[in-house]
Amino acid sequence: MSMERIRGVIDRACRENKSYACIDRTGDPQVDREICRMVDSWGMKTAENDKVILISWAGGAEAC
Repeated sequence: MSMERIRGVIDRACRENKSYACIDRTGDPQVDREICRMVDSWGMKTAENDKVILISWAGGAEAC
């Protein structure tokens, strides 16, 4: 999954006035960790479970 696609998922959630987005895990733990690191560097928070990476931010759409 490209960073552009991840950013698109986040942007779409912002347009829908949400403060979170979910993306499917890649199946590669190293790639998933790098995705989380990159999103964290954007000032957002990440959490993972067995199937998805949850990306959240404070402030709703204004924070995007």
